[in-house]
Amino acid sequence: MSDPTVSDRTVDDRQVWSGGRLSAGTTRSGGARPRSPRASALALGLAASLVLVSAGCGITQMQNLAFRVDNRLQFTSPPNRTLVQNPVTVGWRMSDFRIEAEGGGGVVRGAGYFAVFVDRAPIRPGQTMRSVASGDLECLHQPGCPDRAYLAERQIYTTTATQITLGQIPSISGDNEQIQLHTVTVVLMDTSGHRVGESAWELDLRMHKVGL
Repeated sequence: MSDPTVSDRTVDDRQVWSGGRLSAGTTRSGGARPRSPRASALALGLAASLVLVSAGCGITQMQNLAFRVDNRLQFTSPPNRTLVQNPVTVGWRMSDFRIEAEGGGGVVRGAGYFAVFVDRAPIRPGQTMRSVASGDLECLHQPGCPDRAYLAERQIYTTTATQITLGQIPSISGDNEQIQLHTVTVVLMDTSGHRVGESAWELDLRMHKVGL
C-alpha cells in the first residue's frame, strides 16, 4: 500500500488513485469563448440526462461512490517521500483504537494491533495472515505457519508498537530507476488475527536502488 502530509491515503483501501486524479479547471487568458446556441442546447440536454441517470441510480448507489476518509492514524516520521536509507524507522500515532496483542481474549470492538506491508497490497478485510500463504501447501499444512519469519520474508510485519524499524527494504524488481519509490501500508488487526475494516494508511519512501 509526515503528519497529515503523508500519503495518508487513509482510505477504504485507497483514497487517491494514481493516474485517476481530476485536475482543477484552468482559465485561458483572454476570457472564455462565447458558446454557440447549438452548443448551449447540447449542454442543457446533457445536464437533463445526468439528472435522470442520478435519479435512477437511487441514494444508496450514489452513496457507494463516496469515499470515507479515516484520519485516526497519522504518520509522524519520516516525512512522506523523504529520501531514506536502510534501516528506516517508520512511526505513527493512532486515535480511537486500543492496542492489544493477538490472542488477548475475546474480540473487542476497537481493539487490536497493527499489520505493516511493504511494497505489497495488504490482506483483505476479514482475512487473517493465513491468506498470505494461500497456494503454499507446505506452509498451510505446517502448524504455526505463517510465522513471523515467513511473513518477514515477504515484507509483512505485525506490531503492538506505534513504530517499526525496517532493517532492509529490498529494491523493487523490474524498476530500473536509481531512486525507487517504496510504499509502507499500515492496517488494523483485531485480537483474533483478522483485518479490521477497509481503512489503510500509506507512506511513500524514496530510496536509492540497492547496489548503485
